Amino acid sequence: MTSLNFHFTDEEFLSVINMIIKLDAPLGEEYIPLKSMDERIDMGRLDSLSIIVFFVWLCHMFGIPESKLQDFIKKGNLTIQSIKDFVMVEFTQTCSIAEVEEYAKRCM
Repeated sequence: MTSLNFHFTDEEFLSVINMIIKLDAPLGEEYIPLKSMDERIDMGRLDSLSIIVFFVWLCHMFGIPESKLQDFIKKGNLTIQSIKDFVMVEFTQTCSIAEVEEYAKRCM
């Protein structure tokens, strides 16, 4: 993980989100990537376990305490933009796209 400077553009952040969600997609199902920062992460796209896994990944990659994450989730605004805004405020570490890809390879 790298310095404390959050440097992801919207497109890069959306790419990270899609990478995480695609890894948890059921085998044999075609993954349809998110295309907009206004799209939501919710039960229509992920089941409850997948949502938990998704947020655990975010917490690990960006060093966000679980208690802050739980408060964020309770608010219910789970658009990609709101998730990015949350990460930008709460991160204690960051990473590169290459590090996310490497982490994903090792974890799946």
